[in-house]
Amino acid sequence: MSLDLHSLAWHRSVGKLIMQLNRPEFWSSLIRVLNEYVQIDNWVVLVFGDHAVRVISLPEVADSEEIDAFIHRYVKGLYLLDPFYIADRENPQSGFFHLLDIAPEHFRETEYYQQYFAQYISVDEAQYNVRLDADRTLCMSFGSNLRFTQAQITVLDMIKPWVTAMMHQRMGFETDPAKNLTEPTPWAEALTQLETHVTTREKDVLKLLLSGFSNKEIAGKLSLSTETIKVHRRNIYSKLNIKSQSELFARFFMPRQEITSTR
Repeated sequence: MSLDLHSLAWHRSVGKLIMQLNRPEFWSSLIRVLNEYVQIDNWVVLVFGDHAVRVISLPEVADSEEIDAFIHRYVKGLYLLDPFYIADRENPQSGFFHLLDIAPEHFRETEYYQQYFAQYISVDEAQYNVRLDADRTLCMSFGSNLRFTQAQITVLDMIKPWVTAMMHQRMGFETDPAKNLTEPTPWAEALTQLETHVTTREKDVLKLLLSGFSNKEIAGKLSLSTETIKVHRRNIYSKLNIKSQSELFARFFMPRQEITSTR
């Protein structure tokens, strides 16, 4: 990055952010700086773990309905269908990631997209990740009502070293970073109840189906043929007595009272 006015402005902003590393407003200040380069309409900072997520920071001015959906739906189990979570668990690493690079083929057709992403995140999403240890990844995710341009994505990737370094340093001021990463989720409990009904392989297929992966993508991930995946899919639907993707989603990720009210 050459030392033009934009570069000088960025370095000045970084200097101010470093001075705020130990202050509660650090995360919101970092988002404000990024908002000078891309439009950010919602954001969250959290830690991904194998069995749960921990919320680090949320915007103070966020819509109450949005926060309620995040806390009571996303954190309680929907995160398992988040393309960013799936990508991180498959290959945990620090870096910058854009939705278009990691979303499965049929992401926009999933119940997760229609009932959560489209309503509360909107059009596009990007994320900075910092791998903390073998199990945990610190993530700063931000969504926009506008599609990020390729030029904006390039800028966000260029400033990655500064952003991820500050994120890593900030964790030294967060209290008990491992808290709430071992609590079972409704999804895990539901799968446990299905132990006698579905096989281990069928559970693998089931999760990938919910996440929006096509039969071809699932076959590639599990090193199976597409026809075998189709057989597993039919068996899953039969064993769970369901007929559609929306019923499958409701079985694991909708509160029981909501399921009852829709019948």
